[in-house]
Amino acid sequence: MDILIDSLLAILTIYLAFRCMLAPKLSKAVFVFFAFGLMLALAWIRLGAVDVAIAEAAIASGFMGVLMLDSLRDFSLAFSENQESLEEKAAKTRTEKHKYNWTTGLALGLGLILFLLISLQAIWEVPQGGGLTAIAEENLPMSGVEHPVTAVLLNYRAYDTWLEIGVILMGLLAIFAAGGLKQYRKPGLAPAQDPLLRKTILIFTPVLFLFGAFLLYFGKMGPGGAFQAAVLWGAIGILLHLGGWPVFTVIPRQMRQILVTIGLGSFLILGFTQMATGGALFEYPPAYAGFLILVVETLAAISIAAALTAIFAFLTK
Repeated sequence: MDILIDSLLAILTIYLAFRCMLAPKLSKAVFVFFAFGLMLALAWIRLGAVDVAIAEAAIASGFMGVLMLDSLRDFSLAFSENQESLEEKAAKTRTEKHKYNWTTGLALGLGLILFLLISLQAIWEVPQGGGLTAIAEENLPMSGVEHPVTAVLLNYRAYDTWLEIGVILMGLLAIFAAGGLKQYRKPGLAPAQDPLLRKTILIFTPVLFLFGAFLLYFGKMGPGGAFQAAVLWGAIGILLHLGGWPVFTVIPRQMRQILVTIGLGSFLILGFTQMATGGALFEYPPAYAGFLILVVETLAAISIAAALTAIFAFLTK
């Protein structure tokens, strides 16, 4: 039964990925992307990585989906009539010629075959006993945390997490490079006059902050951690922005730069410090591993939350 569920989930995920890339209209591609993100989250749950599933559903599907919907709305408002006619003409042209270019299909087919071959090789080479699972659990007492996923993400393979933070920062820098701060800076919004919206913001802001802090601390023992907390803290900034309090756009520029880079920088400082004292990059002393991981996770959560808020504040209207 498990093999059947996993097989159906894998087939559906690949199918949605193809549908997202080959969708004839942007609106269809956006909604298929939502479903694709949710399928990936379910796949991570089936793999036992609830932490990654939460981050996938919240950031990749939720946050990115909201940005895409907002961009789609602006795109539709700017090019509504012209774009619809252009899409209809393009759809007719594709129908008359081919459903899609044969080179696109060839590239996608070769990529799928390569992916399947790599997956089969990885499965074939997994040793008996679950690969590195036994080794990871054996060294868990020295990792500083009790949750194996947290140990992998922030101790055994901390450079992966460091690179993921860098990817989010690069996305923010790409927004600034594409349009510039002046183009994306929106005028100060008036505070929300709707009493229901004001009450919602006032009630949910402390709740989101406290629940995010709980997930940050609980990550050492169970599902949670920096990315999960950052999503909730970033939601606070987005709510405030929607309510007319664009906190990220009014704080000093130097403070914004510190907030979005402190997570990436703290990883580097800690890693170079360990190398200077004779250790390896991102290697924690077992006696202080738990404390150092908590500090790094807290700074990373602040940085990710600030980056998500900045992306929303500067990219959306």
